[in-house]
Amino acid sequence: TSVMMFKKGSFEIDTVIYPVAIKYDTLFTEAFWNSSEQSFVQYLFMMLTSWALVCDVWYLPPMRRLPNENAIAFANRVKALIAQKGGLVDLQWDGMIKRKKLSERIRQTLMDLERQHFLESSVLPRNISHGNLSTLTSVL
Repeated sequence: TSVMMFKKGSFEIDTVIYPVAIKYDTLFTEAFWNSSEQSFVQYLFMMLTSWALVCDVWYLPPMRRLPNENAIAFANRVKALIAQKGGLVDLQWDGMIKRKKLSERIRQTLMDLERQHFLESSVLPRNISHGNLSTLTSVL
């Protein structure tokens, strides 16, 4: 459901980046591996015994760093394009967040981002008024 920060090393050299957006469908299995809760062997067993691993894949146009663009800005530009194409949330933190005890403020921010993304996705009808939207979000 999201794209986290990239390591900047790949974006520091003057080369072409070939971005790919991959969105996993959780109908048959959850492809995400939380290594702080599950060993690699457990994850591998779950993946090998799942009914199917279904995903949508988009090959995006090659990208090159712009003049006067630093590696972090370039990585964020590529990440934003991937998130937009896959209908994913563009997050500003890395995967290490799963290993930290989060404050209530950060947890609430994460939940708000997920709720907003859900409400903006094509799952809901487009004719929801703001009054109905506040009722719907209180239920969520």
